[in-house]
Amino acid sequence: MKIIYIASSQSIHSLRWIKFFSLKNNIIWITICDPNKETLNEFNEIKKIVKIYNIRKRKDFLDVISILLLEPYSFVHIHYLGWHSLLTLIMRPNAKLILTPWGSDLLLRKNPLKKIWLNFLFRKSKFTICDSERLKKISIKYGAKKNNILVSMFGIDTNIYKSSENIFSNKDRVYVGSNRKLEEIYDIFTLLKSAKSICKKRKDIIFLIAGNGSLSEKVKAFIEKEKLNKNIFLLGLLNKNEMINFYNSIDIYVSTSLSDGGLSSSIAEAMSFERVVVVTNNSDNSLWIKDQKNGYLFDNKNSQRLQELIEKISANKEKNKKIAKSAREIIENKYSYNKEMKKVEEIYKMHK
Repeated sequence: MKIIYIASSQSIHSLRWIKFFSLKNNIIWITICDPNKETLNEFNEIKKIVKIYNIRKRKDFLDVISILLLEPYSFVHIHYLGWHSLLTLIMRPNAKLILTPWGSDLLLRKNPLKKIWLNFLFRKSKFTICDSERLKKISIKYGAKKNNILVSMFGIDTNIYKSSENIFSNKDRVYVGSNRKLEEIYDIFTLLKSAKSICKKRKDIIFLIAGNGSLSEKVKAFIEKEKLNKNIFLLGLLNKNEMINFYNSIDIYVSTSLSDGGLSSSIAEAMSFERVVVVTNNSDNSLWIKDQKNGYLFDNKNSQRLQELIEKISANKEKNKKIAKSAREIIENKYSYNKEMKKVEEIYKMHK
């Protein structure tokens, strides 16, 4: 098959999706940006076998117009329905389109023009692939064909994302980590408030915060103002190897996100690393995480409850080793990268 992907090169999830299908197919990747630190190494590997165009570059943009209008291809697959989806306007009229909404592209408040555009996209598309029943229902409201939707996770490569260091191996310290973007939707300040309260009472719990975003400076200012520099460490944006080290170095993983599409890949990665996950009870999280069985749930913005859970977990390490092991088992059985990509491959074969 000859597949055209329209997806950001700063998305590690799209990159790995493309990498899987590049092994058997002729792939063209149209991106809207250069890779970042998180994706650069894998991007450089994949560009050896995949033709990549960056539409911010004039020559590439002209080439993309020619490809979409003139070259034969099986279908175009768009990841995230942002402004780059406007490229569908220059597709051949009979070209097949597959959509993968991510969540924020459908769930955040939309202006009337964006709603009209989403209706157009879903009615034009042949198939939709998303990672939750919630997104499936919203896609249908926008005009997606209900019999042509696959719910499939981005998946975790459990052979790579596995622990090489047991949790609670440091007897003197407990390490709590978060790696969601530093943006409003991920509500990092709920974690910071909990950390502040914990650090006032004890020095044996250390917080590691990875990632970047528009709130980076505010986060730094909060840590400095509250004099938490010895207990909270900002790691910045991590590449693949650094992220693996991050998961191995923490005992408890926290996500304070106010909303997600399906199960966040970062939560799934932490579970695959056999870490104790403590996440907000919204979106699909309760479908994957059974409270006190394979992780913990708490209400959005409830920093006091989050504080209590972190302290409770720290005081009951043996019990929580078993909970972390159960988290890993869920990912192995229901969130495997290879299993999920094979489900997508069957859809591709049907629509080539």
